[in-house]
Amino acid sequence: LDVPENGTFVLTKTHCGGYCFGCHPKRYVRPQIEFRNDCLTGDFLDEFGGKQKTMYDASIVNRAVHLVRDPFDNVVSRFHLKRNQKQGNATWLAAHPNSIEGFRNFCAYVNSRLHKPEENFPVIGGKSNDNVLVKYRKTIPCYSDFVRYGLWHNHAIETIDELGLDHLTLYYEDYASNHRQTTQKLFNFLGLAFENEGDDFHGGERYYRNYFTSAEIKAVQELFMDISSNENWNILRRYFD
Repeated sequence: LDVPENGTFVLTKTHCGGYCFGCHPKRYVRPQIEFRNDCLTGDFLDEFGGKQKTMYDASIVNRAVHLVRDPFDNVVSRFHLKRNQKQGNATWLAAHPNSIEGFRNFCAYVNSRLHKPEENFPVIGGKSNDNVLVKYRKTIPCYSDFVRYGLWHNHAIETIDELGLDHLTLYYEDYASNHRQTTQKLFNFLGLAFENEGDDFHGGERYYRNYFTSAEIKAVQELFMDISSNENWNILRRYFD
């Protein structure tokens, strides 16, 4: 890539850390400094063409784009990812079809695992003072995914604040509902000329809230209100208004 001129920026992507799937809670109940270091960690090619890990200097980061997706769509999409990873396993796929029933069968399995580790690595709600990993086992399908989601965005916001970055929050769904305006907003933030709208965006046209009951949606709202920072809840509340 060309070195950006003054006032323009190159957009890169990082998933930072703590986004694991079906994992031991010690992999996502982590100190803020570890999450920040994960954000700064990436790959480079060595002189032999091999991929190596390195941590980049935070001073090269000047701005941040914080992308947020509907948490219900996010969790169901992770189920779809798991199905893709299980291609070739006919027994597993038959037990977990690409449907509401298949998703809920999968979550029943997820919710039955790791109870002891979740008691030893608690996620304490800031408002309830309860271990939310225990509190919501029976009321939220794939509850640990929602906990990881809330913690991830807490850490992302704190990292942006720690590094003192100008930032832009974008919602994934807005690319579908208002593609041109959302893309223009991103280009303006990066100091780039908006010359071509590009292809239509199709990813945000699938919504999976109907995979959850109204009581489960209410429980997810209570969970987020309990563990989210004030700034994070202000970002997420649009999904419950």
